[in-house]
Amino acid sequence: MRKLILFAGLLTAPALLLRPFGPVKQQHSDQPLAVPAELFGKACQNCHSEKTVWPWYSFAPPFSWLVEHDVSEARQHMNFSRWNEYSSELRRELLAKIAAEVRSKEMPPQRYQMLHPEARISDEDRRRIYDWAKKERKRE
Repeated sequence: MRKLILFAGLLTAPALLLRPFGPVKQQHSDQPLAVPAELFGKACQNCHSEKTVWPWYSFAPPFSWLVEHDVSEARQHMNFSRWNEYSSELRRELLAKIAAEVRSKEMPPQRYQMLHPEARISDEDRRRIYDWAKKERKRE
């Protein structure tokens, strides 16, 4: 039995060091977000910026792999910390997506809201985000 436990420990110990999605947690920006923090801070910032507040479970595999995957994927779609690096054309496309996905309640995802009730967006805030995105899109 001891050999089995030792063998299992030797197999799982390296998993604690694996980072299948790269150095997601090392990406950090001290720059202010290029979008209104009062609209995007509570529900969007953790995944779509480099100002992520990592919960305790994001440091324990396999949960860390799920969280890092979600954040990595979200940042690939849109990263508010890199907003000013995007072309005007790409920003217009992203603003249209923001408006559509927030209005249709696709964002933030339901499973994220289940773990983070503070990320729920009221109907009023959804309207405000939608209006902001439309206004910004015309400005681009």
